[in-house]
Amino acid sequence: MRSLHHVLYVCYGVLFGWLAWCAVQSARNGAPWVCAVFVAGSGLVVAAAVREAALKGALRREAVRAQRASRLHPADAGAAVAAVALAGWCCDAWAATAGVEHGPSCRYRLPRGNGA
Repeated sequence: MRSLHHVLYVCYGVLFGWLAWCAVQSARNGAPWVCAVFVAGSGLVVAAAVREAALKGALRREAVRAQRASRLHPADAGAAVAAVALAGWCCDAWAATAGVEHGPSCRYRLPRGNGA
């Protein structure tokens, strides 16, 4: 990937130099509108090189961010386990009785009926 960026920068430099040379030759030969086209093309090449550098930096930042996110710290792992365990509880009474009873305000509490 690194060599691809270098090849692109070399190509941008060669293209910019050629367009600049064409612009100068057009100006010397009395074709200002052609010179303006070559100058505009040179500007687009510079913009492409700047954009390539910005994208390269963004890719590098995202790779570092993904690498840091993939490493889970022990404190984060403990907090994640606790959050999963707490998410499974429907009420405190259920947790205290190991799932046998539910609290009065629990949505999973079955109403006591008169039937057997």
